[in-house]
Amino acid sequence: MEPHKAGVQYRGTGCVFDDLHQKGKHMTTIDSLERFLEVELQAWSGKDKTSKSIQRGPVIAITRQPGCDGESIAKTLAKKLGLVLYDWEIVEQIAKDTHVSQQVVATLGEQLRSELDDWLTGFGGTTRLSSHEYLQCLRKVLFTIAIHGNAVILGRGANFLIPSEKKTLGLCLVAPIEVRTANIMQTLKLSREETLKHIVRTERDQRLWIRKYGHADVNDDINYHMVINTALVTEETIVQLVKEIVRARS
Repeated sequence: MEPHKAGVQYRGTGCVFDDLHQKGKHMTTIDSLERFLEVELQAWSGKDKTSKSIQRGPVIAITRQPGCDGESIAKTLAKKLGLVLYDWEIVEQIAKDTHVSQQVVATLGEQLRSELDDWLTGFGGTTRLSSHEYLQCLRKVLFTIAIHGNAVILGRGANFLIPSEKKTLGLCLVAPIEVRTANIMQTLKLSREETLKHIVRTERDQRLWIRKYGHADVNDDINYHMVINTALVTEETIVQLVKEIVRARS
């Protein structure tokens, strides 16, 4: 995906949550993750579980090129908009734990669970590999997060695995290769050659994964509500743009 000429990853386990969710705190341990899930499951389970009665907050799904400060921007968006941040490692851990995945899906009422089953049927038979069960768990987790709303989801194919009608904003973050190379060299302490190999490998894996499981081209701008060149648009401006779009689509 080539960054836009005009201006309109690194790893990290983190969530930002407010009040009881302790706005602004960065979760980095398994104990913290389990506590976070416990709080979220309690909050979700307390809701009236019908499609019409659930008052969904915004759902922002972020796809990003490696090295364009996607994690930092996602954290800032979650904090400024008062949303929960689910980064790719958290979503991955939930999806890989079948028991936790079942608990997450159990927070949906029968009507919504039926809707989930209908949606998953649309993917039936398209993936015939050992990771099929994990992929189904991942879809269930993303669907459930989207149903409950108030979420910023970073990576893990959220832009492509969440039904479009459940998503407030699909955002793609890009930047010129030189900018991304410099960012990754500084963050991961790699040589330029190692960094370029890392970028090529990461982008190839992302492209193939989305094509196989999301049935889409990650580099096609038409798959997003908005594509932003982070080298030309400040984090503060990105937050304001997202706020305006969320307000308009809510």
